[in-house]
Amino acid sequence: MKTIAVANQKGGVGKTTSAINLSAGFAVKGYKTLLIDLDMQRNTTMSFFDLTDITITLADVLMGAKERKPITDALYNTDIENLDLIPSSIQLGKLDRVSQFDENYRLKDALENLKEYDFAVIDCPPSLGSALTQAFLASDFVLIPIKADYFALEGVIDLIDTINSIKRANPHLDVLGAFVTDFDVRVGICGQTLRQAQEWFKEKLFDTVIRRNAKLTTAPALRQTIYEHAPNSYGSEDYLNLIEEVLERLRSSNNLLKLVEPEQRRRAVNE
Repeated sequence: MKTIAVANQKGGVGKTTSAINLSAGFAVKGYKTLLIDLDMQRNTTMSFFDLTDITITLADVLMGAKERKPITDALYNTDIENLDLIPSSIQLGKLDRVSQFDENYRLKDALENLKEYDFAVIDCPPSLGSALTQAFLASDFVLIPIKADYFALEGVIDLIDTINSIKRANPHLDVLGAFVTDFDVRVGICGQTLRQAQEWFKEKLFDTVIRRNAKLTTAPALRQTIYEHAPNSYGSEDYLNLIEEVLERLRSSNNLLKLVEPEQRRRAVNE
């Protein structure tokens, strides 16, 4: 399983929208995918479930001295084939109170018990702290969404510094890439942000930009991904293109074992 953290300490950049539609896109393409809501705001969780239907959350897995739940108890099947969710809780806000360094490895340790997934996608909180540290210690890659607006790269230096710091404990962690969201070619600041991101990230910036699309905003209210809500929209097209770029970058990465494609896996099972 390859674990990808979708992170940006700046809020409102399309982090949750991207985590949802990237993980759903992987699932649609046949990859067994786990979406992990590590943000105490629970927007990812509420995009799939009524909170009254949730009994065990990620907080029950990560918090507590002794009586913590196994991560398998916090798995919920979504309506999308191949996509499961681990829901969040407002209790995750207490993670920053951890006193022992080993506690930061709880997510990593829990995920090591899950072998059946091709991908795990973590929707990280929009802040630096213990929750983000746990995500980075448990991850192979980081994806950074950047909203096309003023001060778009504000805080990115701190985020990169955090990633580099965590790499001392998790040397396999790497920035898979960054991508621009909420892009409107008619708005001057959007073009300016794109040029700044190109200068900043160079080859790490994905070619795909996520265009501004109202359907991306309305889909979660209906508890749907963009592929269900508006399959012919710009939002659907852009995220599918981004997924293709992500998969291609993963396949060509020198330090990454080859992905087992869904067709190969099905063939092996049938044999």
